[in-house]
Amino acid sequence: MLVITEQNIKNAEHLFAEYKNNIPIFQSVLDGNYEGSIYVDCEVKPTWAVLQTPICFHFVAGKIIEKKILEDILFNRILSAQVEKQLVVFSPSDLWRPLLESIFEPRKGFVVPRKMFKFNREKYQMAWDEESKTLENVEIKTMKEHIDGYYCKNDEWVSRLLVNGKCVSTCSAFMVGGGYAEIDVKTHPDFQGRGYATLTTLTLIQKLLNNSLTPCWSAWPFNEASHTLAEKVGFIPEPDVNAWIWDENECS
Repeated sequence: MLVITEQNIKNAEHLFAEYKNNIPIFQSVLDGNYEGSIYVDCEVKPTWAVLQTPICFHFVAGKIIEKKILEDILFNRILSAQVEKQLVVFSPSDLWRPLLESIFEPRKGFVVPRKMFKFNREKYQMAWDEESKTLENVEIKTMKEHIDGYYCKNDEWVSRLLVNGKCVSTCSAFMVGGGYAEIDVKTHPDFQGRGYATLTTLTLIQKLLNNSLTPCWSAWPFNEASHTLAEKVGFIPEPDVNAWIWDENECS
C-alpha cells in the first residue's frame, strides 16, 4: 500500500470514472485544488484507490479492496490524521456494500442515504428571471477569495448578501474540480425566511456558469431546508447515494 505522490496523482484518476455523483468533492483533490491523500496498491498503474478529502468525506474506487487493508487505511491512517473523529465513506456501486457492512457494522457504524441533486439549466433560468427582479433591493458582492476551513489551495467564487453593510447570507463554491463546483450556503438565523439565501445562491450560480463551472448540490436527508432551496434555484432530485458513517461520539 502506498500514498500516491503529487506528480503521479493522475494515474489514479481513471479509477473514479464510475462515480456519477460527488464529482467536485473528490475531483478537487485529483486536480490538486484541495489538500488530500490517495492510497493505492501501485503508484504507476493502481488497481484500487482510497481518496481522502479534508472534509471527512472519503471515496473508494477500482478493484474491491481486502478488508484488512481498507480497515487499516480508514481507521488507522485517515482517522488518526483527522482532528474530527468521523468517517463518511462513499463507493461507486453496491458491489462495495458487503465489504463496507463488514467493516462499519461491528463498530456500530451506520449508513445514511445522502440526498443528491442535478443542476437543470432551464429550471435555473426560470428562477433567475423571476428572482433577479428583486436584486436591485439588496446588495450582493461576488468575488474570488480564500475560503477558511476547507483547505483550499486556490481562491474560489463567493457571493455575499449585505444588509446595512453586514453580511447576512453567504454562498460559496467550496470544492471545485473537473469543471464542477459543490455549493455551500449559510444565512444568519436572524435573517432566514426572507429569500436571502435564494438570491445569494442564484447570484453565485450565475457567476459559476459564466466561468464554465457546473454547480452541484447534495445534502443530508434531515436538512429539508437545503432540499427546498436546491429545487428553488434550479436543481432536480436524483437517487440517494449511501454514505457509510462512523462517528466517535455516536458509535463508541
